[in-house]
Amino acid sequence: MFVPLKALYKKVLCMYTIKHNKENANFFNAALLKLLFISFMFLLPACGSHVTVPEQASAPLTRGKLLILPFKNISGIYGENISSRCPLCGNVFMTGEVFADAEDILTQSLISLMESRKGMELIPLSQAQGVWSEMLSRDEDRLSERDQIVEKGRILGADLVMAGYVYRFRERIGAAYSVDTPASAAFDVHLVDVSTHRILWTGRFDETQSTLFENLFKIGTFLKRKGAWVTVDKMAVSALEDMLQTFPEINTH
Repeated sequence: MFVPLKALYKKVLCMYTIKHNKENANFFNAALLKLLFISFMFLLPACGSHVTVPEQASAPLTRGKLLILPFKNISGIYGENISSRCPLCGNVFMTGEVFADAEDILTQSLISLMESRKGMELIPLSQAQGVWSEMLSRDEDRLSERDQIVEKGRILGADLVMAGYVYRFRERIGAAYSVDTPASAAFDVHLVDVSTHRILWTGRFDETQSTLFENLFKIGTFLKRKGAWVTVDKMAVSALEDMLQTFPEINTH
């Protein structure tokens, strides 16, 4: 364990001011290197604030058909730099820039991650798009957000529907070890049961990458990213992987 910084500073300064001998010089050099290393580590990037642990379902899921809807850009609907509530769960996020293709990146990443799960049959995205357009033009005004999701699932014969919303998806400006502006993302994902209309599981993510010095409690994320400033797509895919660790088990028997 490292000596506390304040005590280490005082000890180094003390050794510097007293008469030098070989032992003092060796300690001074070692302590100075340790101090420089710690200071450097604190300036490296780590995770930002407001990362929420996903809600875990109370029981395993039965086998069935899963429909994954494209992510909705909430920032594009309501504007940037405002507090916006999730249309399904009511949690509040700060909206921001959402770059082009963010919805596709999140949707395709989620589909790829869910395809590897046994016991769940995914309904192809291409099969659903025509149905959504027709349904939205007819029922968008009279149905709530949850009812729209359930209706899409019902029409396409799905047992479960995953719906996601993106509030912020800002790319880093700079390189892996030097940035002017860090990556920032906020999104959530919900699993809805078509037959009961219930939300069975929710995953949320809200992060602006920061230095380890700014957030010492996120050293695990810092080590996972190898001390680099990541791109927003890598941040988002990693967040989805972490979310799905709490996704309900599927009963394949």
